[in-house]
Amino acid sequence: MKKTTLFIFAIAFAFACGSQHNDKQLVNSDTLKKDSIKAAPKSSQANHPAINRELNDVARYIAGMEIAPGSKLDSSLLNNKDWKNYAKTLNAEFAKLDNTQIDKMKPWVASELSDLKTKALFYPFAGADMLNAYTLFPNAQKYFMVGLEPVGTPPDLAKIYKSKDLLHYLNTVNQSLTSIINFSFFRTKSMAVEFHQSDVNGTLHVLLLFLERTGNSIVNIKPVAVNTKGELITYNSFADSQKDSVRNKGAQIDFISADSMEHTVTYFSIDLSNGSFPKNQGFKTFIKDQNADVTYIKSASYLMHKAYFSDIRSTILANSRAILQDDSGIPWKLFNDSSRIITLYGAYTGTINIFPHDYQTDLNDAYKKEPSKSKVKPLPFGIGYKYLKGESNLMLSVRK
Repeated sequence: MKKTTLFIFAIAFAFACGSQHNDKQLVNSDTLKKDSIKAAPKSSQANHPAINRELNDVARYIAGMEIAPGSKLDSSLLNNKDWKNYAKTLNAEFAKLDNTQIDKMKPWVASELSDLKTKALFYPFAGADMLNAYTLFPNAQKYFMVGLEPVGTPPDLAKIYKSKDLLHYLNTVNQSLTSIINFSFFRTKSMAVEFHQSDVNGTLHVLLLFLERTGNSIVNIKPVAVNTKGELITYNSFADSQKDSVRNKGAQIDFISADSMEHTVTYFSIDLSNGSFPKNQGFKTFIKDQNADVTYIKSASYLMHKAYFSDIRSTILANSRAILQDDSGIPWKLFNDSSRIITLYGAYTGTINIFPHDYQTDLNDAYKKEPSKSKVKPLPFGIGYKYLKGESNLMLSVRK
């Protein structure tokens, strides 16, 4: 395997966050029917929301995972040979991922990130990468992820099966996972195609898959948006959301982890370039009100090295108590002050071939010379564009 990759990326990404504090309800409930089941997560308590059996089974089906008896999914779906082959393939792929990356990340997280104790995480330029967000920050109550990829709608598996498109659907989902599993990041150019299919119509499908594969259970899915006042609004249905002219569309997934902790992940499809973000005052207000004081940035195409992403860059620096990023995030030179404690991890081995102008001499010097403002520690796994162990880097910057 080559140590660098020549994939071509589009440079369109976005960033956002969500909240429950300014939640303006447009309706009393979502039209997605809830179907509670008796089996709840470990140590479930009476005040925990019930797992939505119907939604959870759909998510497990997309994830290629075993479906418990009593499912409302049609037997033709459960006995389908294409799905069984798909499930076998995903089981092998995720077993390999666990062995090569996830199992090495978890002890590192416990050692290096446990003191952050964040309740809410920003993940700009995230695409559908809930896998890394949850693995690195499993105790966050809220995750706010953003990309330019569409949100999508919950899959209608029965409709997909009846239209004889199930194999195509499964192949498209699996294809969308190839780069994140093998190389630790999504290819933006591929997502622009894969997440605009008639059935795989957005990030929601892969978000559900990653939530199940990381040991979580689905409680609810809500179509949401942020209005011009910075308020989070919830729609009666995804159809109603699509009809509304309000910008900043998204989806919120409520889920429960295996230890019975309640979480939400909200994904927004928003443009954060200077051509759009400074004018989006509602969303800027929303971001400011979230109390999401930790930001994670990975494989971000070095967009915040550019002047035309300066506004979101400044917002992150101003609002984040801590920033965990690889070298594709905010330039090293902007951390060159005494207001933050910085820890460098891994090794800086430069950029991949398609980003030759984003090499950072000062960051290289920081790794080589270990200046007084930072220290260098090992990184026992690969992540980001330089996805091989020994070539990857992360930086943790914590405000004093």
